[in-house]
Amino acid sequence: MWTIPRGISKMKALRVLRRVTLGNDDSDAAQEVGELEQLQVFVVSLDDRKAIVDEDVLRNLALSLSKMCSLRWLWIGHRRSDDNNSKQKQVVNFLHHLPAPPRLLQTLWITGDVDGLPGWIGSLTHLVTFTILDTTLAGDQLFGILCKLPNLKSLYVTWTRHGDGSMSTLETLELRFDYRSTHATEWSIVGMEQLTNLKKVTLDGNKDNPALIHAVELLRADGSGGGRLSTRSKNNEFHVAVKYR
Repeated sequence: MWTIPRGISKMKALRVLRRVTLGNDDSDAAQEVGELEQLQVFVVSLDDRKAIVDEDVLRNLALSLSKMCSLRWLWIGHRRSDDNNSKQKQVVNFLHHLPAPPRLLQTLWITGDVDGLPGWIGSLTHLVTFTILDTTLAGDQLFGILCKLPNLKSLYVTWTRHGDGSMSTLETLELRFDYRSTHATEWSIVGMEQLTNLKKVTLDGNKDNPALIHAVELLRADGSGGGRLSTRSKNNEFHVAVKYR
């Protein structure tokens, strides 16, 4: 990882910016990256191991992201200290305050917890891959936004498990497939093995939707103790229901 240098805005032809960090003293650098109009790949880590990331840094970064009209690949990470300060845990909440999203995004990664997915994610019509790591979001907090994405083919989620085993208590999961997902035959859920108390999965959509048909086959194999979850005990099997429109 390296710190974004001041003056980077002069590199107008730059298309890829990877493995960079923004810390408490990088407000100017956070502002300058917004002037890189040809940037297509941006991988940045917010580093608060020494001090909580300054609000000016986050505000300028949000403004810069909204200006990146060519951006296709965005990875926003949070290098958190061992301190349990709640403000540190929610650093990526700044994503809620983008004036406008980078609308051509095809891949979006978020590492670190956030208070609900930003609504603008649901407007990313070109988004194909979405990943969120170390989150506590579940149910409508995730899928209420993600179900709006017409071209999403790959979803990867890892949950932060607290002492109370938050995700292990989830009993019901409902997924809706509308006309915009008819092409998404590469549908899958990663992390089903963490939902040890799951009792019922409901799928809702048109009976001719190939994504729905594929999902039913996949989940029924999992729910019966076969498929990817062959080690699941009989007591932990879940029921798959389908609501056709």
